[in-house]
Amino acid sequence: MRFPQKVASSYEQAELLSITEKDAKDCYQCMKCSSGCPFVADMDYKPHQLMLLTKLGLFDQVLNCPSLWICASCLACSSRCPRDIDPARVIEGFRAMALRQKGGGKVQALHKAGLPRQALIASMRKHRR
Repeated sequence: MRFPQKVASSYEQAELLSITEKDAKDCYQCMKCSSGCPFVADMDYKPHQLMLLTKLGLFDQVLNCPSLWICASCLACSSRCPRDIDPARVIEGFRAMALRQKGGGKVQALHKAGLPRQALIASMRKHRR
């Protein structure tokens, strides 16, 4: 697997840190967050993979993945984290960054066949539809 060369700028990293107040660099990839996630089967990047991409500074991959919008913010991942990193808060921080970059109301609500109702409802609430 080859990673893209572009990494997040120090400004982007500082922005995420100011939103979340958590540092993903403390994650040691125990995968407890992914094992507790009820929507992990529908995600392209699982919570522990999102934390790894964040650690590596590959924000573009995180900001463009549908997993950000599949997350129902149920906090199962955050309650299981032994390092108290709060992956749900980091995902919410990326959502805020994505909405800022795309101009707020121009993000489309998620429509995926077979997705659990809770994830669809959470997506609709996030997009006010």
